[in-house]
Amino acid sequence: MSGKRAAFFQSWTRLCAGGIALVVVLFLIIPRYARPSLVLSPQMDDALAQQLGHPTFPEVLEYERKLPQHVEPGLLESWGDRPRYLFFKDASWGSGWNNVFQEQLLNTHLAYLSHRAYVFPPYIARDHPPFPDKLEDGTRHWLRIPMNAFVSGPTGGGPLSANGTDSLMRRAVSEEWWDTVCPKEEVVVVRLHDAENALMVDDKTDGAEVFVRWANKLREMSAPCVSVEGAPVFQYLFIGSHRILSVWPTYSVAPTLKYFAWSPLIAQALSHNFHILSPAAVPTSLSPSGAPSPSPLNNSFASFRPYQPSTPPIAGLLGLHVRRGDFEAHCVRLVDAGWEYNAWNLLGTPAYANNDSVWPALPDYLDVRVAEGETRHEAAMRHCWPSREAMVQRVRDVRAGAGPNAASRQVQAKALNRIYISTDASRAFILELTADLQAEGWEVFSSFDLELNMEEKAVAQAVDMSVLVAAEEFVGVGFSSLTSNVVQLRLASGREARTIHFW
Repeated sequence: MSGKRAAFFQSWTRLCAGGIALVVVLFLIIPRYARPSLVLSPQMDDALAQQLGHPTFPEVLEYERKLPQHVEPGLLESWGDRPRYLFFKDASWGSGWNNVFQEQLLNTHLAYLSHRAYVFPPYIARDHPPFPDKLEDGTRHWLRIPMNAFVSGPTGGGPLSANGTDSLMRRAVSEEWWDTVCPKEEVVVVRLHDAENALMVDDKTDGAEVFVRWANKLREMSAPCVSVEGAPVFQYLFIGSHRILSVWPTYSVAPTLKYFAWSPLIAQALSHNFHILSPAAVPTSLSPSGAPSPSPLNNSFASFRPYQPSTPPIAGLLGLHVRRGDFEAHCVRLVDAGWEYNAWNLLGTPAYANNDSVWPALPDYLDVRVAEGETRHEAAMRHCWPSREAMVQRVRDVRAGAGPNAASRQVQAKALNRIYISTDASRAFILELTADLQAEGWEVFSSFDLELNMEEKAVAQAVDMSVLVAAEEFVGVGFSSLTSNVVQLRLASGREARTIHFW
């Protein structure tokens, strides 16, 4: 072999060896998240759910899987960056939807302040299940409802901006995606009680300060996958106290509430029931895209868009929340323990309503002034468990603009003409209440009048809430978390505080 040929082969060998070494180095230094695309396992049929006749939400689950942020993390930004996630492993689970929902919204807000993507879980209907869930052997098979059956705003992975120009790295992801991109060995666990001790957070710390301390801690952590475990960060005692109110000035204008949206499933339910809410045509925001199916109950989830409550209210509609069922015993416990109104319903108390440049001045609050011959217990129960006669009078007062703020009210008696009652009361009670209200000249409809398919029935409480938020005026139960959620969404979507009332 000539000298030139030998030199060529030596150079070629060195070049190949260098190339192989470079490939090995790059393979080792490029983060795992920039390797070949992650693939989710195919959706599996839930045989037990089918046995019980439960809906399994295949379209909604597919919708969640196709959220644009559910892509290889390394594709979202440059190689040196990675999305940062925040998972609340032990968020509340033993409560009804509205207690859970209160907490989910606050968790979403904390993730936003922490510059992390919120990890949204499905809702597991352990308490107040919408369908029977006992198998033949007596065990329960809990109904799992995807978050996007309820909401599709920031809490369900929706945009954090009006025009969708926000970073996909900050948008919420599903628990399924968290399990895919954050294997257990990469998850950094924050123990709640240890963190609270380090942050000097206790049951007296101001709510806004709780958010600041937690957000600073989570923002400064370099770990991409952080899981808060041990207990909920925002427990019921915090949410139900005055401490939460100091969060409102910043929380109410942040993306969680500002860009809140009901799911396409809720929009679908409202669309084919709109005739009982208004004599007007179905608004564009609730109309399906493309040609509707022969039966409005069979329209596809995918043909509807998320529905934002900031759209104009339904003219002439008064929404009533009539909480009955097991609430009487709950009212007794709350009243006897000296509890006040729930969460955002407290914004009506004089200490906060006196400065409506910061705090929305709700016209009503828990007034337990005891009349002659009446106990404090009886006075508070009038607000928590009002009689049918008291409800009719309250509706009469609202329509006429009566009450302590009558001078500032501008509602004309003829402006409100139709009522929607969201309720868990018996049909017999609602029939009697309906007859009483019809005698006052109202057109009256209730939860019993809704036509819902199985998936919509599973989220019927959210359908009701969406109506109460959309109504021109609203009367609710100050002690109720459902009413509190309606209040915060009405206020954040631009409804005036003066349109919110309590029994």
